[in-house]
Amino acid sequence: MKKILSVLSLVAAFSAFANEPLELNVSVYLNNELVAADVMQGKSGQLQSITAKDVLMFDVTPSLNDEVVTLTSSLHKFEDGSFSKFAEPVLRVALEKQAVIEIGTEGKNIYKVEVTAKKI
Repeated sequence: MKKILSVLSLVAAFSAFANEPLELNVSVYLNNELVAADVMQGKSGQLQSITAKDVLMFDVTPSLNDEVVTLTSSLHKFEDGSFSKFAEPVLRVALEKQAVIEIGTEGKNIYKVEVTAKKI
C-alpha cells in the first residue's frame, strides 16, 4: 500500500510541474537584427510558436522540472516560399535565466533566438 501511495504522489508531483503556467520572453534575430519578439504564456509541456515573417519560425515546448526549464525546439527558415526545418536544439536553463540558440556562420545568415522562462 505504501508503494502505491509513493507512486501516486510522484505522479501527482510530476503532473503539477507539467501544468505549471510559464511565460516565455522570446526574441528572434537575423544577422544581429531583431526581427521578432513576443511574450508568450502557456503551460509547461504546451507548444508555443513565434514567426518572423519570411525569415524564421521558432517552435518551442518548455517543460519545468524543479527550477530548471528544458526547451525542446525546432527552427524553420523561410526558403523558396515556405518554411523548412533546419535545426532541433534542446536546451536546459534555470528559470529567469536567458537561453541562447545561435546557428549560422559569419558571412551567411546567422539566426539567433533568445528565450527567458519564468513562472506566472
